[in-house]
Amino acid sequence: GDAGGNRSQILSFEQRGDSSFYVRSVPMQWPHRSGVAGECVFACLYTLRDHVITMEATIINNRRDSTQYRAGSQEMPAVYTNGPWYQLVTYLGDAPFTGRPTEILVDKLDQKGWPWIHFYTPENWVALLDKQGYGIGVFQPEVMNFNGGFHPNDSHKGEGLEKDVATGHIAPVGTQILDYNIVWTYKTSFVLGTVNDIRSYAQANWQVPINPVWEFKDSRSNWYYSGKLRDSGFPISEALDLSFSADAALQSPITFWKAEENPTLTITGDIYAEAKELDLRIEIQPFSPADNTDWLNWSEGTHQVEQEQKLKAERFPKRAPIVVKKRIVADGKRRTYSIALDAAKAYVGAMKSVKITFENQGTAKISKVGFISK
Repeated sequence: GDAGGNRSQILSFEQRGDSSFYVRSVPMQWPHRSGVAGECVFACLYTLRDHVITMEATIINNRRDSTQYRAGSQEMPAVYTNGPWYQLVTYLGDAPFTGRPTEILVDKLDQKGWPWIHFYTPENWVALLDKQGYGIGVFQPEVMNFNGGFHPNDSHKGEGLEKDVATGHIAPVGTQILDYNIVWTYKTSFVLGTVNDIRSYAQANWQVPINPVWEFKDSRSNWYYSGKLRDSGFPISEALDLSFSADAALQSPITFWKAEENPTLTITGDIYAEAKELDLRIEIQPFSPADNTDWLNWSEGTHQVEQEQKLKAERFPKRAPIVVKKRIVADGKRRTYSIALDAAKAYVGAMKSVKITFENQGTAKISKVGFISK
């Protein structure tokens, strides 16, 4: 629906057996109040098994404007609870699924929850619980950045029915390029139970490899771009077909790996520059003290939180990216380039993302980026 209360247009509804149903709809564009339909179709398959609902969501774009716009944040999806489910819980830290304690990020009478807070969790799940410790967990295997909280304030926590103003919120937030004709699918699970139930389900379904590798056979694998860099658009076929200016970059999704187990980054593809050489700048974002806390989402916040943000930044600083530079042969022939990250002294411990900047103009067909152990 939109801000004016106009609902999505339901195209079809299909019940599949006793445990699944499938819905196709045309969504409304949220900022409008007059029912402006999106140029796309949402298709959602919901499946119930025991205490878990899995949603397979697909956007089928048919936008008339074929411009390839920059990547944007996508809630995958946004989940809202009634007032009784107010306690926001997850794991913060750099040792996922090793028995470390969870954290309560929003609780009764702590004056937290609105504006929404934003945080990183390498276990890919967040829960909203009631005062008995029972509720719903959101597990998104592709996303480690989440929004969450409670609206409007402490006096409403634990109170309210389904049509009252009080609401808890969880949203895994990924970054995607949505082409005019893209078909993009993700899966998210909603787990009912206690923190132990929710965390156990997440651990059993955690898909983060020891040595992360991204192949671009038929998708961007959640990578996106900055600067003057474009690919050939959807559908992706066997590689990212890129053209770029100086200082444009490929950016990985937020994830998790240990530096000691991944000393070498490899890039496979055909890269061409007029000088037959190209300078690459590799930036690795390490896990920081800043990842042990939350920060407010300014898009929905107010200026009264500025002092709190300053204090958090002083107490929980963000580590600078680890930078490794390499000059490569760029003659358009298919090669696998290896970059020794362990040459950088700071490359130790937990890492979150990689950014590959092309310091000169050129073209490339990148089929794979990944880490290898010694």
